[in-house]
Amino acid sequence: MPVINWNSNKAFQCPRCGHDTVASPSRREVYTCCNCATRFARFPRLQRILRHVGVTCEFCTQRHPVTVDGEPYGFLRRRHGVYAEHRVEAWLYEPDEIPDHRDGVRYLSTRASRAEAMADLAHWRSMFGPVEDDPSPVYAVVADEQFDRWGQGVSQEQSRELRNGSLEVYGIGALRAFAPPHARRGQFYADLATFTWGLIAPSGLEGIYTRAAPKSLAGNAPRL
Repeated sequence: MPVINWNSNKAFQCPRCGHDTVASPSRREVYTCCNCATRFARFPRLQRILRHVGVTCEFCTQRHPVTVDGEPYGFLRRRHGVYAEHRVEAWLYEPDEIPDHRDGVRYLSTRASRAEAMADLAHWRSMFGPVEDDPSPVYAVVADEQFDRWGQGVSQEQSRELRNGSLEVYGIGALRAFAPPHARRGQFYADLATFTWGLIAPSGLEGIYTRAAPKSLAGNAPRL
């Protein structure tokens, strides 16, 4: 796709679809719109000598860390736009033996929900991680993006703490492996029938738990 000129009065937007793509654009870089894949720069004719930085949208590239029993393991990344609305990418932090490969991360998949993307991380840990061939179900604590944080059921104190980041809203449920003779046997999936949503608890709990759920959410954890 050719590189086109950006709108100088709205440099942070894609010149073709108007989607927000970059917070602080530079005249020395070529950007890619996360919504329509248009490439644009201040001086398109210099594209051969300019740095191509790809998608730089802050919303798309924000990482949401996923821990396993409190240890860093991977992260989720939300994709948005007309062609990628409500999609979540699962990424794995590379093992130590390949520290410089692709910024130290490995792309796994794109799913329709955070829970399903987290199931791909659980599968990778089970099949290729330190505990191989372990199809045991695990707990998943997932940020609840559908909860109305400012609704009538939320107190003023909770609203204040949700705003300053000390509280978060979660769902908790089970990630299980498909059993034979299923075509995806061994791969993990989110058992949505076990999930409890709308739980307000301290921030930073999102992740995978193999032994016990966080204490503040243990009462809502399913039986594994």
